Amino acid sequence: MDNAGRHDITSQAEEMSTVALSHNLTTVTTEIKAYQSIGGQAIFEIGRRLKWVKENDLAHGEFGKWLQNIEIQPRMAQRFIKVASDLELNATSMSHLGIAALYEIATMPETERDKPQQLDSGEVKKPGEMTVRELRETKRKLTAAYAENMANQTLLTQADKKAQKLQDQVTKLQKRDPDIKQVEVEPADYQDTKADLKAANEKIADLQKLVDDHNQRLAYELELEKTKADQEEIKADLNDLEVKRQNMLKQNAQIREVQKMVKSINELLDNFAVLRNRLDTTMLPDESSLVQGLTEMADKLIENGQVLHDDLAHPYRG
Repeated sequence: MDNAGRHDITSQAEEMSTVALSHNLTTVTTEIKAYQSIGGQAIFEIGRRLKWVKENDLAHGEFGKWLQNIEIQPRMAQRFIKVASDLELNATSMSHLGIAALYEIATMPETERDKPQQLDSGEVKKPGEMTVRELRETKRKLTAAYAENMANQTLLTQADKKAQKLQDQVTKLQKRDPDIKQVEVEPADYQDTKADLKAANEKIADLQKLVDDHNQRLAYELELEKTKADQEEIKADLNDLEVKRQNMLKQNAQIREVQKMVKSINELLDNFAVLRNRLDTTMLPDESSLVQGLTEMADKLIENGQVLHDDLAHPYRG
């Protein structure tokens, strides 16, 4: 499909996204099959219609059977619906991606779907620029980072609860009736409780500093990797320019060589024209070696001339 055709399909898909969907199952089925033939740009429209059929029970309780009729597996249908539901706002910018990549992005945390991410290779890419393998690698890293943060938060929560409990005990001791204080001695565990409270507060401060340091390190590493990626991009551009320069040098050398050969061949053709004008073929004996040699020469000129003509008419650019 040419670029104009692809543009028309994209424009049509954008216009259709605002059109109300039909309650007629046959119409929706026909539309889905049409979008299946378009390819990646139709994924959002297919998912939107699958969701519409399911939510409005257009298949009358036989959604799975209807999916078999349009040759879509239930698991794949759920992926289409997930993409259409979670990435609806990104339909235009991500329409070049396939269902596998779109589903990986749809199952990422919403706050991470448009953020640059560092890959194991050192590259920094946005999810919409990644391969399926890179998306899965990124999701594993996000899951690990999330688990680490959750663990730290759990420790902080536990420490907060312990500190609050100890603080309540201290407050309770401090609020005892004054008359009772005059006759009662300090509880045996009072100093231990105060010490535990102090230790708990110090633990909370240490954990909070650990979380802050971790977040600062992540921000620094991301900025560093982005700088490295920019340097690698510049290096790649320089390498491309050097390749182009070398190709131009080779091309110029070949042009000069061909110009010399063309000049020599033109001189030979001039001599051939003189030979043709002066030669009286009726004077040559039949079946002679001279006639055979001239015939072979003429055949070669015709054959090579035709090959050169075809090459020039249809140049190979591989």
